[in-house]
Amino acid sequence: MKRLDPNKLDVHRIADGVREGKYNRREMHAILGAFGFGVATLPLVPNARAQETEMESCDGGNTPTVFTWSGYDETAFHGQYIGKYGCAPNLTPFADEEEAFAKMRAGFSPDVMFPCSYKLRQWYDAGLLGAIDTGLLSNWDDVIPSLKNINDSVIDDKRIFVPMDWGQTSVTFRTDLAPEYVDEENHTWGILWDPNYTGRLSMIDSLIDGVAVAGIYGGLENPYDLSDPADMELVASLLREQLPLLRYYAASMSDVEQSMASGELVAAATWNASVLELRNQGVPVAFMNPKEGAMTWVCGFTRSTMNDGESDEMIVKAHEVIDSFISSEAGAWEIVNYGYGHSNAKAFEMVSDEELDARGLSRNPDDLLSSGIFQIAMTPEDQIQIMFEEVKAGL
Repeated sequence: MKRLDPNKLDVHRIADGVREGKYNRREMHAILGAFGFGVATLPLVPNARAQETEMESCDGGNTPTVFTWSGYDETAFHGQYIGKYGCAPNLTPFADEEEAFAKMRAGFSPDVMFPCSYKLRQWYDAGLLGAIDTGLLSNWDDVIPSLKNINDSVIDDKRIFVPMDWGQTSVTFRTDLAPEYVDEENHTWGILWDPNYTGRLSMIDSLIDGVAVAGIYGGLENPYDLSDPADMELVASLLREQLPLLRYYAASMSDVEQSMASGELVAAATWNASVLELRNQGVPVAFMNPKEGAMTWVCGFTRSTMNDGESDEMIVKAHEVIDSFISSEAGAWEIVNYGYGHSNAKAFEMVSDEELDARGLSRNPDDLLSSGIFQIAMTPEDQIQIMFEEVKAGL
């Protein structure tokens, strides 16, 4: 499979892919980062389902606006809200958090936003995030306790974040092509540095899902903080060592899945949903629990300060939107259909053991959450980005 050439990239074709649902929300972050796009480069175009949902939303100015990842316009996510008001909230999609941040700084004023946890401090420091009253959330007590207070969920004694979904970044590998790694005792990020599979390995082309892996494999206590020049050089050295072993840096999980299904790739860094997709195709794969630790990402909801002074009715409705997304019904739908974990513990009770296992999840979500390394903002991000680009350029 030929990797996309950034010099010949058709932006409109990617935009078509967004509309058609080819790329999920985390893939869009990887695509933009991989090709060095600014947030204005890719048109913000709702997919067909989003447009349909907007048509179904309430008329007038009394409906909250939700600024969310593309793909979260499914009725299942806001069914509780629809059940109460007879219509959906207003849904506006973004491609990644950088685009969302820039648009809000430019004046766009949603009521509810859906970032991942590693962006909370940046958004809060920019004055974008207001307090959330968990007393207005009927499903709050069902949220997995270990997710309630992940990094930056509460700042200045104010809760600013309610977790909604989560997943892991680890290694998916072909068990028939790399049988020596099947035993869980042999699970390691080191497979992505194994010269036996030169040209048949892949990494995610992003800082948070790519560079940090080298830090984990290199034994850094905090793989997201490379402020120490020695740590930066260690990570750069490992990435340089890995570069000639890679088939490509991946900007799309669908590309990785196709390559693994064909046997072109033996192992790749992926999110846990890829295992579900490949197993559904009958491909013999496993998702590692690396001895060095898998990465765990958590995304969820924040409430905007940009509409401070709005009516009590709108504040309540904003909370009810959040409450709908964290309901057990929404969670069970996401687990089954997207393969990601959900913050509502009761959602896992609604899914069979077989379905959970196929998605790399557990009946007790803390089994995975306790073993993962939670993603946080990378520091110093600008310098890490420069280093990463130099490595990929062979410097």
